Amino acid sequence: MADPTRIIPTKTSPSQSWVEWHKAMKNRYGKKQANILFVKAWELRGGAGTSASTNELRTYMADNDVVLDTSTMESITDATLTGFDSIGDLFTIGKYAVITVGVIVVGGLGLLVYNIAKQPFKAVGSVSNLTPIGKATKALK
Repeated sequence: MADPTRIIPTKTSPSQSWVEWHKAMKNRYGKKQANILFVKAWELRGGAGTSASTNELRTYMADNDVVLDTSTMESITDATLTGFDSIGDLFTIGKYAVITVGVIVVGGLGLLVYNIAKQPFKAVGSVSNLTPIGKATKALK
């Protein structure tokens, strides 16, 4: 395996090159040393505001315990993307809530149909107790 310190990305390198370079450094030197070398190279050859400074790179580096400086526009982009992730999480939770309510409703209807099929006269009597006429009839007995 070639020494990754000999193939350091530049300002014009895409963010994926920086990620791959960090992974190679991590494999060779370990995470702590790779992070130190990455930060030094980033400050000299990359940095905030370059085309390499993408949300994906900043997220990857944050997952590796390195917080990269950002320009104002990059901070706004990151906040927006985080907001979209939260909205996506909300829709996921909503989807499961709808499924849960659906299961409860279908289960309740299934139980009602089962009881009606099992004991139709008792079920009709129970339902009639819920209507005004059924209540009045019961009171007269």
